[in-house]
Amino acid sequence: MTGAFEIQDNVLIKYHGKENYIMIPDGVTRIGEYAFCDRKNLCMGIMQIKGVHILEGVVSIGYSAFRNCYNLERVSLPESLVRIESFAFRNTNIKELAFPDNLRYINDDAFHYPCLKKVSYRGVTFSPYHINVSHAMKSLRTDKVSAMEVLLETGQEQAVIQSVEKFISRKNIDRLICVAIEQKAHELQLILTDYKYQHFKFQDIGEKFKL
Repeated sequence: MTGAFEIQDNVLIKYHGKENYIMIPDGVTRIGEYAFCDRKNLCMGIMQIKGVHILEGVVSIGYSAFRNCYNLERVSLPESLVRIESFAFRNTNIKELAFPDNLRYINDDAFHYPCLKKVSYRGVTFSPYHINVSHAMKSLRTDKVSAMEVLLETGQEQAVIQSVEKFISRKNIDRLICVAIEQKAHELQLILTDYKYQHFKFQDIGEKFKL
């Protein structure tokens, strides 16, 4: 035990305290399943918790770790975090969340998405309600064109426009413009075309009119 925290082999097994705002102890590398809810009592979460600060070093948050902590509104995730398992934050009151760049896996049922309104990842902010978050995150890590396409297909044109410079490179600008045309994202198409003209220049006047 470390105060109110039950820890074994650097895994946080259970929280026994009564604080509203808690900090995960230094040295913890994993938050175990059901750490903040009672699996034997209909997975009842710890009601008084409103905020959680997770220190660097934690790499995973286990199944149902904060499930049914209905009053949990704020959580800070460390850059070391790699995995968030199923139902980890299910039925919480978290409305906005910044995912660390190193996050590689998140189950789509990890959060209570009707409540979670805004997600930020790798400099791009979007609404998670109508989108497969894990798919969008994978695209943002590996293929910016696919990521833009995923966001546009789910009606998140404004999210793309606000983050447009995060997507653009000299190599992909033409494909981005094509995707904007295909998705009928006319405002984005104009922004991208103007960006190409201002930053990369057109090869000749005919190319400009083709776009």
